[in-house]
Amino acid sequence: MDEKFAELYSEHIKQMKASAIREICNLIAKPEIISLAGGWPDPATFPVEEAREILADILDHHWQYALQYGTTEGLPALREFIAQWAKQHEHIDITADQILLTTGSTQGMDLAGKTLINPGDLICVGLPSYFIGAFTIYGAQVIGIPVDENGMQIDILETRLKELHEQHQRIKLVYIQPNFQNPTGATLAMERRTKIIQLADQYNFMIVEDNPYGDINFEGHALPALKALDRSERVIYLRSFSKVFSPGIRLAWVAGEAHVIRKMAIAKQYVDACSCTLSQYLMYEFCKRGYLERQIQKNILFYRAKRDFMLQALERYFPSGVRWNRPKGGFFIFVRLPEYLDAGEILEEAVANNVAFISGAPFYVDGTGCNTMRLSYAQSSNTEIEQAIRVIGQIIRQRLKP
Repeated sequence: MDEKFAELYSEHIKQMKASAIREICNLIAKPEIISLAGGWPDPATFPVEEAREILADILDHHWQYALQYGTTEGLPALREFIAQWAKQHEHIDITADQILLTTGSTQGMDLAGKTLINPGDLICVGLPSYFIGAFTIYGAQVIGIPVDENGMQIDILETRLKELHEQHQRIKLVYIQPNFQNPTGATLAMERRTKIIQLADQYNFMIVEDNPYGDINFEGHALPALKALDRSERVIYLRSFSKVFSPGIRLAWVAGEAHVIRKMAIAKQYVDACSCTLSQYLMYEFCKRGYLERQIQKNILFYRAKRDFMLQALERYFPSGVRWNRPKGGFFIFVRLPEYLDAGEILEEAVANNVAFISGAPFYVDGTGCNTMRLSYAQSSNTEIEQAIRVIGQIIRQRLKP
């Protein structure tokens, strides 16, 4: 059916494509479906009582500021807290002037793309990787770099950089999730972290480091952020409060070189003027009162138990010949089926049985990955997880070749 106003649409919007992952989540948003699809936090972790206490205080004492417009850069007190937190917990030496508060990390990615990308610029992402739309809508051409159990394969990235240099081409930007990557759950190895920083200097590109799951670390000490290793200020560091506090407050932050952050702030002025002031006051008081660290530890215990339960269910119900990882944090387990199986077809049958997950193909920019699936243990209960894994396992078993 022809759209009524199609001839009036901009060329820009005509080139935008809906997120396949988001569209799947919309299709399966039915109460009877057990969903292992969305990487959404479990509402059981939301700090409701703390939020109620803080909001009451804000509306009693700071309503005239919290309900007003704020600065584009964000609440100064919260940016100061973030700068100190980053120094203490992540050894990242930044000032409040190098921090921009954003309406979710998605906006941070969009502002980075808007600031850095020209049509035709080459960028690299993981193969597989989540969410490249923020760069492709500005005309970027995407190159996939394989991801293994130790994250993006930086040796392959280096080879690609050399090849392009010989062809008088260059990479403008590398987008990477070093911690518990979405969708694979992989963590970038230490030597690879050091190497990509060296390559950024050598080949003159920027790194967008997205770290939404870094606080959900189940095992051992966290490896240093790329931003902590960055001496040339080439890393734009994205962090979100969605997984720590709640996604509903739509609040995140981005840190980078001061002039880059200033350019991103100017771009943000044209988008929403400022992020939600009430959310910023709420988050600042939450941090100021010492609730943040307690909440992080609570989340770790909560999601670690869920991960362990799903791993046990996979061992119990999935047939031999199917492989999966054991993530050290985050929300996801990545499953690899035999090459001849199509996870999209399995998904269709699973949805008919009121179970959903995300097939892996939308995460692959080269059109591969049809035999992969992403399972999220974040939101469903243990009972639901077991039932869903049992159903998916039965479907896979019926499709295996003898």
